[in-house]
Amino acid sequence: MKKPKSYFPYQFLLVSILFFSVFGTPLRAKVSLVASLTDVKYLADQIAGDRADVYGMIRGQDDPHFVMTRPDFLVKLNDADVLCVIGLDLEVGWIPYLQQQSRNIKIQKGQPGFCDTSFGVRILGEPSVMMDRSMGDMHIYGNPHYWNDPINAIQMSLNIKNALTRVDPLNRDYYEENFQKLKKRLVALTKEELKKMEPYFGLKVAVFHDQFVYLASRFKFNANLTIEERPGVPPSARYMDQVVSYMIAEKIKIILIGPYHNPKYAEYVSSKVPGSVVLVLPVSVGGTPEATTYEETLKIMLQKIRDAADKTK
Repeated sequence: MKKPKSYFPYQFLLVSILFFSVFGTPLRAKVSLVASLTDVKYLADQIAGDRADVYGMIRGQDDPHFVMTRPDFLVKLNDADVLCVIGLDLEVGWIPYLQQQSRNIKIQKGQPGFCDTSFGVRILGEPSVMMDRSMGDMHIYGNPHYWNDPINAIQMSLNIKNALTRVDPLNRDYYEENFQKLKKRLVALTKEELKKMEPYFGLKVAVFHDQFVYLASRFKFNANLTIEERPGVPPSARYMDQVVSYMIAEKIKIILIGPYHNPKYAEYVSSKVPGSVVLVLPVSVGGTPEATTYEETLKIMLQKIRDAADKTK
């Protein structure tokens, strides 16, 4: 007896077409994006919205120069469609190893899923002389702490948007719309904070590590004096005494440090400079409990600087 012909596949196709014409596009797997720093994760979240799962590898209070890798990093990278990093060798001690071990071709340098957010950013502090390891943990491509300038954050967001579009072109318009909204917020934030900082233009501060140069450049204060004699190398007592003398001579009363730096060196210098204060700034999203967004992180840092300037006049 001849077996009756089944029409199930055609019926299923017809039902699917009717369903998606009413309820929208078919369900598809979300893009998987892995971000090295919390700031990159925050910006990626704003652009990706509900079209991607965004995973941040470290916490805001972690030192991005020195990260202990974990097994879950490799699990996430193995399945990632996009990897977003700060670049400029900031993560050179851990990201390249993880990329290699992940065996995920999509997130290797030169591939559509690799996103270096420094692309197009005006980099400060590019070395003008040959360097070697005796000079400390130097960055041969320039200062990598560029994310504390909100105008740079716009360029970072553009790079993230472009990476998402490369791997998920169907949602191009969605990512573009979210990018434009974020850009508008960051421009407004920059104008608002510049207005608040006007009375403090030219203010001189000391820093432990040279990580506030972009914040200072954008908001017009001076952060060129470092307590760290060489990057990544504890300062000598002789050098710190020189810093003390300079601070007293220049009437510098504020020292900025990040949440992951040993405060004892800054506190020693401060103890020798009458009326000076040490400010721990969040630096990154999550660097302190109240720094929950990129915008709040920036506002907190600048407000702390203004308050300290008023207190130490």
